[in-house]
Amino acid sequence: MIGAVIITHGPLAASLLETAELIVGRVEKVRALAVGKEETSEEIKALLTAAVAEVGEEGAVIFTDMFGGTPTNIALSLLEKDRVEVLTGVNLPMLVKFESYRRNKPLGELVTMLVEQGRESMVLASAMLKAKQE
Repeated sequence: MIGAVIITHGPLAASLLETAELIVGRVEKVRALAVGKEETSEEIKALLTAAVAEVGEEGAVIFTDMFGGTPTNIALSLLEKDRVEVLTGVNLPMLVKFESYRRNKPLGELVTMLVEQGRESMVLASAMLKAKQE
């Protein structure tokens, strides 16, 4: 089973994981890490490296909140072909889909699916409703 680490600025990661568990039930081999102002890059990298090692025996996805931010920049140093992938812009639909497919999809196929899910889950409601009315 592919594991995951959700790493974000502040408590967003823990909140996303907690909310995903409300929908899909208890989630195993997923860790949530919060990056605060007081941690150094070296401390964050050590925590992230340990978390990936803990959950990623069969591969891991590192979900981050935004491209270019500290969590992503540190996560990129852990990229490993066919072993560790980094996905930025984490959202709840991505995590729900991750839990549904991580047991039976290879890492590359899974992350491609998750990126598509993340994009498809963003909808401008007024445009969608207008299109349905026409």
